[in-house]
Amino acid sequence: MSLAGTMKSLMSLTEAQYGLVTTRQAELNGAHRRDLSRLVQAGILEHMAHGVYRLAGAPCPGLVELRAAWLQLAPELETDQREAVHGVVSHSSAALIYEVGLLDPLRWEFIIPPPRRFRTRRQDVAVHRAPLAADDVRLVDGLLATTPLRTVADLASVRLDGGHLGLVVADMLERRLVRPGDVALAVAPYAAAYGLPGATGREFLEHLTDRQGRRISHVALR
Repeated sequence: MSLAGTMKSLMSLTEAQYGLVTTRQAELNGAHRRDLSRLVQAGILEHMAHGVYRLAGAPCPGLVELRAAWLQLAPELETDQREAVHGVVSHSSAALIYEVGLLDPLRWEFIIPPPRRFRTRRQDVAVHRAPLAADDVRLVDGLLATTPLRTVADLASVRLDGGHLGLVVADMLERRLVRPGDVALAVAPYAAAYGLPGATGREFLEHLTDRQGRRISHVALR
């Protein structure tokens, strides 16, 4: 394929993927690796991660590094072909998508449900293996991500410190991303791990948000 043909193919791919494209996607659409290298040398493409490029000059999306890491989970699939089994943004990375809390994660986090297996050599990527129900996942700004409620439960399950977890929960409640009764049920199994053995989900929820001085749960739970 000529460079002009390669560019035409890439434009179609990147338009739907916030300016990003994988090597495998490009190859499946008739491009060749050497053409991608030539486009990088010409300043038309930027190398983002192993096997992931960004169209130079395209509007830079938020969390572009996260998007590139997510594309790596199933590099042959375009975004509209992906399902939960191919990988879902989760835990602290999902909190970043929803802009809740004050987390500054060192790794991009994803859930890939069984039976699919996936390994990565990236030290800044963490893959969790856990089941995902259909109502645990939603599409957010072009990314498959855990819902706010599932995100809270996942953060509690990995014992995110109470201060940060409380801020995530308080922000979600304030923005009406979750309902307090649902959060209480979701966090109830983890109360003992946070030093509150025997606490109900509602009591644990009140404890988490009280730590922020927000008192949101007291109002919302009435």
